[in-house]
Amino acid sequence: MGDAELDDERAEELNTLQSIYPELVIDADDAFAATLDLLVAPAKPLPVVFEPEQDTERLSYLPSLHIHIALPPTYPAETAPSIRVTTTPPWLPSNTAQKLVDEAAATWDEYGGGMILFSYISSLQEQAETAFGLEELKLASDMRQELVAYSKRLKRELFDKETFDCEVCLEPKKGSACYRMERCSHVFCVACLQDYYKNCIQEGHVNNVKCMSTECGKSGGSKRKKDKLLSPKELLQIPLARETVERFAKMKRKKQMESDPNIVYCPRSWCQGAMRSDKYPKITDVAQMDESDSEAESEATAPQNRSDEDGGVKKRSLGARGMDRLAVCEDCNLAFCVVCLASWHGDFVRCEPRDKTQLTEEDQASLEYILKSTSPCAYCSAPCVKSYGCNHMSCPICQTHFCYLCGAWLNPDHPYAHYNDPKNKHCFQRLMDGAEGEENAVQFGGRRGAEQVAEFWEQEALRLQIQINEETT
Repeated sequence: MGDAELDDERAEELNTLQSIYPELVIDADDAFAATLDLLVAPAKPLPVVFEPEQDTERLSYLPSLHIHIALPPTYPAETAPSIRVTTTPPWLPSNTAQKLVDEAAATWDEYGGGMILFSYISSLQEQAETAFGLEELKLASDMRQELVAYSKRLKRELFDKETFDCEVCLEPKKGSACYRMERCSHVFCVACLQDYYKNCIQEGHVNNVKCMSTECGKSGGSKRKKDKLLSPKELLQIPLARETVERFAKMKRKKQMESDPNIVYCPRSWCQGAMRSDKYPKITDVAQMDESDSEAESEATAPQNRSDEDGGVKKRSLGARGMDRLAVCEDCNLAFCVVCLASWHGDFVRCEPRDKTQLTEEDQASLEYILKSTSPCAYCSAPCVKSYGCNHMSCPICQTHFCYLCGAWLNPDHPYAHYNDPKNKHCFQRLMDGAEGEENAVQFGGRRGAEQVAEFWEQEALRLQIQINEETT
């Protein structure tokens, strides 16, 4: 660049602009021409509809706005700068691009023939935050893969450069060592996420595989923000080992099916597989299980219509069968009848449900143990056992609050009022009974209490009979 060019106010403006925007590139062959790429990151992700499929993607980043600047000899006194605006691929509508070009001349007129490049570029930056006023973008489907990949790549690159305070270990970490939750955008370091979720899955606490922030799931006004499980797809992105994620997906599906009274299991004792169900498809690839699967899990386990017209609690009818009698085992492919559990006998054969005398010894022993050693959930009847702690229970299947002593439903907003009410004679001031797990010394109420009393008198009668026999002999 010669001395005359250095003294030219056009070169001075470009050099000053380059000090503000280091990414500005001055043309090596023309000292009065330059190019600049502006980041396009809308404050709200822009909906992009790809035609003709009409698939919609919400993109947080779009390919940069490429600005080509040429300053004519009579700039700035007599002529406006020559501006050309393009994008690669060409996602910006031509009329919007032309509007941005015309804005340069309008700004030059407004300044009365002054240097306007900084003001013009600042204006483009502000407009980029609103996607240049676009509420929706319609593009050809052949651009979809490139635009989606660009948005994801740039989002990750910018995230990796930032520094975050992990909400668990409270240590500052670079974004490259962190993960942002997809649904709520809370940030944690990968090490904390892996340790917590791996432990939850190994211990079987799949309902705890949620965002660890204390802000998630809190009540907000009259509405409660849903506290949802992470999807297997997101767990793989953290990343967690594939076998760990597969265990999570299978355990979650198992809990769903166990809480659904319409699911019937194979009558073959060596199989016991679940019936095929469109609602709970068999897991083939956890990498394809996205957020919708977690949504379905929440809806399946969330209790509906808990109260009846009299203010009591409705128990789910475990005998209801809203389906055809034919079922097929997903493991051994046996076709069987859901009523009598025999091999499929056709539509015109009358069948009866099995009674308790048809249970195997093992099934009967399991049933007796469950009745004797567990308290049923007040809503879904799932058997629950307490290892230690107070008698305020929360069902692991449907999250219903109930009393472990008498089986009564508890108001989740005031669960301990049940133990402070003198009217509840059996449970009054007995919140911590059996806290150490010594249930043999605890007197239960409800169904379990009646069985406990019956067992006591049965043993007492047996003792008296033995005593009488010994005296007579």
